[in-house]
Amino acid sequence: MNPQDFWKCGCQIVAMNYQTPGLMMDLNLGVSAQLLHIKVISGQNLPKPRGSAAKGDVVEPYIYVEIHGIPADCAEQRTKTVSQNGDNPIFDESFEFQINLPELAVLRFVVLDDDYIGDEFIGQYTIPFECLQPGYRHVPLQSLTGEFLPNTTLFVHGRKTREYTTTKSTGIKIVDELFRASTQPLREATDLRENVQNAVVSFKELCGLTPAANMKQCILTVSTWLMNSERSLRVTVDLSETYPTMEAQGPVPELLRKVLNAYDMMIQTSRTLIESADVIYSKLTQAQRAGLDFHEDLHRIGAKEGLKGRKLQKAMESYAWNITVLKGQADLLKHAKSEALDTLRQIHCAAQSCGLSKNEAASPQEQHHPQQQPQQLQQLPQLQIQQQSTAKALSQPTSLYLAQPQTTPQAYTLPLPQQHPLLPAHTLVQTVLKPPAYSHPPPLPQGPLPPQGPQQRAAGPLDVIPQREVASDNPPGSC
Repeated sequence: MNPQDFWKCGCQIVAMNYQTPGLMMDLNLGVSAQLLHIKVISGQNLPKPRGSAAKGDVVEPYIYVEIHGIPADCAEQRTKTVSQNGDNPIFDESFEFQINLPELAVLRFVVLDDDYIGDEFIGQYTIPFECLQPGYRHVPLQSLTGEFLPNTTLFVHGRKTREYTTTKSTGIKIVDELFRASTQPLREATDLRENVQNAVVSFKELCGLTPAANMKQCILTVSTWLMNSERSLRVTVDLSETYPTMEAQGPVPELLRKVLNAYDMMIQTSRTLIESADVIYSKLTQAQRAGLDFHEDLHRIGAKEGLKGRKLQKAMESYAWNITVLKGQADLLKHAKSEALDTLRQIHCAAQSCGLSKNEAASPQEQHHPQQQPQQLQQLPQLQIQQQSTAKALSQPTSLYLAQPQTTPQAYTLPLPQQHPLLPAHTLVQTVLKPPAYSHPPPLPQGPLPPQGPQQRAAGPLDVIPQREVASDNPPGSC
């Protein structure tokens, strides 16, 4: 069962078959939530609730920390009640919340009075989860009508971390030590994937595109901006490097500067992923293979460790989970590297087609006005004729439209565009058959043409299929 179909419909809990590894389990393991750590330290200048008759002169406050969002994220936790120091209470309590959909999550602090008659509300403050800043912060409190209470704050500390996919304990010492050694590679694999994913999404959003857009559309959007801009802007992509850099010349507007910074971050995270993925992938697969060595003897080893009944069954389930996690995370990392390489390939192709290549020195304006392009872009590529019989023909380049008299078809080679250095190597020589050329056109026959049958029309020098002189992996005419 594909969990994506149910997630798209809003389902928060989907039953999965954890005993059967494969694509569905990989998708389930690929979703990582975020953890919000909140420490409520103290409060300052907390007033009495309005309209209430408190039993004493000093309030006895406590705080609810609430998360509002999708049903799976909704939660609340409560601090203790502070007595005898209601104006400036010290709470010093920490809470942890799991956030599955940060875009819809909202954090709310509610301060209430435990010693009240009638109204217990003191103040509140609500902030979107994605607007939270890490570190120590003073949170201003508001009244029921949304007015800020003067000099009334909460002193808190917050930080957001990722929830990493981890292995489970089986209760078998030798097996647990093996899986425990894979904890760090699992964390590194998650960091590499999500860092690239966040950087790519950020770059696409600054380009005004959705996360579903591809990198070619992003480069085309940047090219369109430059072409339609009233200012004299110029951006080039250096394709001579393994990881192409984007550089701007002249004054750069603020939006374009953000786009360039986001592009640099995307290239840096992609480079880290590409260069580190193989090592981490090897560690994960080695741990998986080592774990599979215990598969046949796991029941006997567990019984030797004193596990039986439900505990032994639990150990078997945890073992299956760990093997599935290692395989799933390794496959996700391999797929992430493939996507990163494809991103670089799209940047390489799009920069050339849009005229942003630094090597070609063609701007988007020049791309749409051929008469202003550099001379090297207007010239036809030199076509080198490969002829084994005449050494002179090998040493002299021959034009596409001018050829020496020949009696048999000629083959010439056309160099294809340069491949990206990280992509697999392909044949860069294309064989094309050239029709025979004549120094003088043959004389036209005089008088009416005699009727010819199908066999007579088919006869002639084209009966013989010319032999190719240059071998190629691709069929003629393909590119």
